Amino acid sequence: MMKNSANYSVFGLLLLSAVSLTSLVPGGPIETRDFSHISPLVLGSFNIFLTTLSLTSFLLLYFVWKRQRWAFVASGIWGIGYFLVYVLDLARWFPVSPDAMPPALFAIEVFGTILSIPLAVLSFSNADAGSTLTEVNQQRGYLGDTLAIDNAEVHKNEKAGLFAVGALATLLGIGIVVFATRAAMGL
Repeated sequence: MMKNSANYSVFGLLLLSAVSLTSLVPGGPIETRDFSHISPLVLGSFNIFLTTLSLTSFLLLYFVWKRQRWAFVASGIWGIGYFLVYVLDLARWFPVSPDAMPPALFAIEVFGTILSIPLAVLSFSNADAGSTLTEVNQQRGYLGDTLAIDNAEVHKNEKAGLFAVGALATLLGIGIVVFATRAAMGL
């Protein structure tokens, strides 16, 4: 479905960004710092943001692959979000822990910061270039309503599948937030 290297680059950078951030879940092997001094409400809210950023990146991959313009805009915004998350932590602005940053965490955060810049730039560039319509939409434009019935059934099944994936991602996200918040609080 994807046609140019910039589209592949956005897809790859978004995938790497999501995997990198996901690997940093508090209580996992990399993020071992203690944040028990931070309010559970603040820490929980931050974990909701991080989990949403990560999980929605995985969901965005599908739409980037389908070359949806809005997905490139969202990927650019997510690239800025990744940049801010990493820079805030590397600069020790938020969240601040009395524990030293483990070397693996530092390396992944530097890597994530570096990835976030081309992710944002390429995503916005693809969106501005008016990333092309999906092949189905191109066919509909040339063939009129001939494919409308078939496409309606495909879109109906696609929407049901995306709803199921979204529901599972929401449940997974809730579990991750609870686990990460408890782990960061030392519970």
